[in-house]
Amino acid sequence: MNNNCGRRLFIKKSAAITAGAFLIPESSVLTGSDKNIPSRSANLPGYTDIKINVDWQRMMKDHDLLWKKLPGDMTEAPHFGNGIIGSMTWVENNCLRLQVFRSDVHDHNDYHYGWTAYSRPRYQIGYFSIQPKGIIIDCDLRQDIYNAELKGKINTSIGSLNIRHLTHRHDDVIFTEIEVSGKEELSGWEWHPFEAKTSRGGDADEKRYGQSYAPYKKYENPEHRVENHDDICVGVQDLSSGGNYATAWKEKKVKTNKKTLLVSIENSYPDKVSANRAISNIKRASKKTDNDIDKWIVNHRTWWHNYYRESFVSFPDSIGQTFYWNNIYRLACCTRPDAQYIDTAGLWNSGGPWPYSTHDFNTQTAHFPVYTANRLHLGEALVASLHRNYSNLVENVVPNEWQSDSALLPLATAFDLKGKRDGDGRYREMVGCLPWLLNNCWLHYRYTMDNDMLTIKLFPLLRRSINMYRHLLYIGDDGKLHLPPTFSPESGNFSDCNFDLALLRWGCKRLIEICGILKIDDPLITEWKNILKLLIDYSVDERGYMLGRDNTAPLEYRHMSHLMMIYPLYLENIDNNTDKGLIEKSVRNFKSSSMPKMAASQSSPAAAALGLADLALKRMNDILYTETEDEKLGKNGIYYLATPCIETSLSYNTCVQDMLLQSWGNKIRIFPALPDEWKDVAFHNFRTEGAFLISACRKNGITKFVKIKSLAGEPCKICPSIAGIPGISSQNRNELTELGKGFYAIDLRKGEEAILYPGNRMPDIIIEPQPLDKGKINYFGLK
Repeated sequence: MNNNCGRRLFIKKSAAITAGAFLIPESSVLTGSDKNIPSRSANLPGYTDIKINVDWQRMMKDHDLLWKKLPGDMTEAPHFGNGIIGSMTWVENNCLRLQVFRSDVHDHNDYHYGWTAYSRPRYQIGYFSIQPKGIIIDCDLRQDIYNAELKGKINTSIGSLNIRHLTHRHDDVIFTEIEVSGKEELSGWEWHPFEAKTSRGGDADEKRYGQSYAPYKKYENPEHRVENHDDICVGVQDLSSGGNYATAWKEKKVKTNKKTLLVSIENSYPDKVSANRAISNIKRASKKTDNDIDKWIVNHRTWWHNYYRESFVSFPDSIGQTFYWNNIYRLACCTRPDAQYIDTAGLWNSGGPWPYSTHDFNTQTAHFPVYTANRLHLGEALVASLHRNYSNLVENVVPNEWQSDSALLPLATAFDLKGKRDGDGRYREMVGCLPWLLNNCWLHYRYTMDNDMLTIKLFPLLRRSINMYRHLLYIGDDGKLHLPPTFSPESGNFSDCNFDLALLRWGCKRLIEICGILKIDDPLITEWKNILKLLIDYSVDERGYMLGRDNTAPLEYRHMSHLMMIYPLYLENIDNNTDKGLIEKSVRNFKSSSMPKMAASQSSPAAAALGLADLALKRMNDILYTETEDEKLGKNGIYYLATPCIETSLSYNTCVQDMLLQSWGNKIRIFPALPDEWKDVAFHNFRTEGAFLISACRKNGITKFVKIKSLAGEPCKICPSIAGIPGISSQNRNELTELGKGFYAIDLRKGEEAILYPGNRMPDIIIEPQPLDKGKINYFGLK
């Protein structure tokens, strides 16, 4: 601590503020959370307004996906969604193919029918096709992400098909309009349902990894059937385990050369009411489009416009910015509060070997980008699912007598989170999935400070998940607490597995902390403290942290499970670890030449947590720019590993966010890992732990200002990345206390704001986008 420690700083009435800083052009677009700046004397203290100089429509247009060449499969296709249903469209066999999706459709057989891939797999729905009279030649299509629509035309040898397409945000209806020109003629759409069977190859009792799956029974689902209900057709798929799902559609000829197609997909279990629900959706949307289609579409667009404004970011990589905003679009396509969380494939399931949710990396990683981006509503489905399926998580536990106090989440489940611990013999000893996923819930709490959520949804499950470890712990000859062999993701069973030691430590710490917050006198507090005191240290060697006792971490490895204590749990960090060389060496040694994209989704944020900015950038760029035989970033920006694995695409946003803002350890860090080449960056309304909204701007390598708004009144401790002691402008003359070099506390009550800036003169408080390289705009698509 330097000589200025403890000094108090206040905004004085004589503070110099330039009058020109507050003029707003009439064309400026403000986010919904900011108010228009009123006329005022330029030298008044307490100024905390911010000018958002963003023309959202113009900016987002540069990030649209464009097709001048025909998309030929899912990896090239325009893609749409409203959080529960969605679509993709491409051209094959001289037909326009419109494939439709619903994220929560899966079977419901119990574990006697095998593990999840066989008993409760997610199912593909089907697709529509329409064939023009001529031969399809080329196209001119734009996926307008600001409006979440497809617009353009497909040219044939005798004319063209003009297309407008969207998945409506509110009405669970997929809308397609086709207008033909030239000598082209309208034809009808044909429906092609997929068979309701697993896309996982092999048999559930096949021997792998020296172990066998649990015995299972096979089943078959009834054949798909099509029903006619006046002018609406419905494809119905009953399931032998109960429930069904249905796709309803209605074609309407608007005029001689124009027609529309409305499609809705519903799912129900255990009742079989999907058909009636889908028909109702079509009728409701049909009435709205007949009465005022423009109003219906404006309603859809307005949701998306408001959604994008929840936060803003700009950084000096034109292609990276496009990928970031495309991912923001995809996040909202894949989930919403009243639907399901984001699983392995995301909304656009294409079958393949993973027709389920994978909870040893994918589910967690897919949701990390929502917190800092201030889009917490996209994380609500995950929290709700864990709470809703509490009893299933308890019943997953084996042996049964442990169900009295424990809970378990297996590696692979459907959205019901069912799966007996011994249902898949390969992963019987994997017990860390639930506490890891509860780390996401903890982050959701920390970014909202919602004590009701903490009390009802997080604490009971976290307590049970740590009890699962308590059943496994034993005292060794060294007097330390040890774990028997447990499963480290994608590696194997190891004694004193670092993956589980980290999660056990994290869980005990969080339980003690929660009891303090909620004033709970839990009888296990003493035992949690004892575990933290006696638990064996992590195993390390010359490479860094090991997989477990006597098991070194391989140099070529795609899963960072052995480094959980560094990221995402931050138990070992640059603030508290005396052996910084150990944690840096561990992160630098983690890489994968065969799967650099998946590895980077973990190692880039880990490097950022250590302040290794250039390494964080290098690893992050692997997601976008490094191609291998195993991994592919599709022309539409979706990551493919045999099938879509949405989390790796989405993780790029986490990497960007963590270089710009971190808040672990009750400390807000502004620009904690900016690479040397990123001189000009800005973000607005990013959110942190403690429920603060942060905006910041850096130009020519110098931080111009940082704005902080407290949403919950939590203690605010911040490293603003400002040279020297910053000036402060706040509404209520809030105090700034220096805690250490470059580290301050600000006395902010709930709803209060403050702006920090270098020197004694208030700069222009403006957020605006970085100019894009015009040769790199609209990077995705086919041109």
